[in-house]
Amino acid sequence: MDVTELKAALNTVEQDHRFVLDKVQALKETVSGLLEPADGDTPRVLGRLREINDYFAVCFTAHMEEEEATLFALVERDAPDGAALVSRLRREHDEIRRKRQELGDCLEIALQLGENLTPRVLRDLLGYGWELWDMLDNHAHLETQAVQQCVTRYLRGETRQGQV
Repeated sequence: MDVTELKAALNTVEQDHRFVLDKVQALKETVSGLLEPADGDTPRVLGRLREINDYFAVCFTAHMEEEEATLFALVERDAPDGAALVSRLRREHDEIRRKRQELGDCLEIALQLGENLTPRVLRDLLGYGWELWDMLDNHAHLETQAVQQCVTRYLRGETRQGQV
């Protein structure tokens, strides 16, 4: 690992933190708004949830693809148990994509129902939203830990390539 590669990994993780702080927090707040929406507020909350879901479908998906192309190679090569860790991260990316799709599908049903939104659909929407939020939060922490392990090995001169 060289300094340029290390900086690129740190920048990728920093992007993760921005996603977590901004959009993931917005997801949490919006889903929470479904618990007790103000009178007539449900359409606004659903609209906001659609914006957030669209963002995850496009921007966060592109971000995960970038991680898979750059960050994962570094982690696999330079983190202890790197191959197993990358395998776990890839599985989590697949699960995040699946959960985001489930949330999107349920959201489309909720939007179609409009004022006739049923308690069951609302419950499902809450469940999918909370699960996605939790997965994204935990995943970002795991990626941060992985890069931290690479940095530690780099600083100790323990990288496989020995480029210190």
